[in-house]
Amino acid sequence: MKMTKEEWKALNDRIMLTLRSTQYPVAMKFIKTEEDWEKIPNINYCQNKASVCKTIGMAAHFQETFGLDREHFSGPYCAINNGCMPVDEEWLQGSILYKKPTPWHHDQEDAKKHIAENAKVLPEEPYLGVVCSSLSNCDVEEPDVIALRLPTQAAFHFLAGYVESDYQKLNFTFSGESNCSDTWMETLKNGKPGLSLGCRGDRATGGLEFGEVQVTMTTEQVLKALDGVDTVTENGIKYPYFPVCLYKENF
Repeated sequence: MKMTKEEWKALNDRIMLTLRSTQYPVAMKFIKTEEDWEKIPNINYCQNKASVCKTIGMAAHFQETFGLDREHFSGPYCAINNGCMPVDEEWLQGSILYKKPTPWHHDQEDAKKHIAENAKVLPEEPYLGVVCSSLSNCDVEEPDVIALRLPTQAAFHFLAGYVESDYQKLNFTFSGESNCSDTWMETLKNGKPGLSLGCRGDRATGGLEFGEVQVTMTTEQVLKALDGVDTVTENGIKYPYFPVCLYKENF
């Protein structure tokens, strides 16, 4: 969905007011061609090394637009997981997941199974990079994904709003480190909402705070969820939830 900068700002304000988010929502655009870079103004390009988690965090905190190309990823594992570098044999063998310094599995076969799951959300052709722009000051006209960093209660209320109409049970994947496969890559590839409880990358490099989770959706899904939240609020279910059980006389 394409919007003007003013319309993105209005959506940002609606999200912040409705959900009391502590970080600004972020528009994500995956870059296919050099012309795609040029279409987006005001990009602060990474000059050192970074992850997509960090790029989202920069936009969520500083209300600007940040770009990460494949030459500036923190490593091949992050770049490949985010569809920004061709798959290689070392990635397929799961080396980074069973060798130090990040041995998430003690057995290589489990690491390879993990990688096989990550591979399911990769694009057919690698992207050149990714741009993350705060919705409060959005330079991306037509994002692929919206990333929201929310307190857990806000995330529940938001997702409950999403299923308020056209109900369909939501099922979220958990692949382990890194949760990019379960969030924006899942939304980008399959068009489904994604949820991260906060992987190491989210916390250590992306600034996802204690008590926050990350939800990803398309723009259309965000609007559907917000409309649902408005409906349940009008029906008397208000956020934040107050402790209805805490009455001294009934203790």
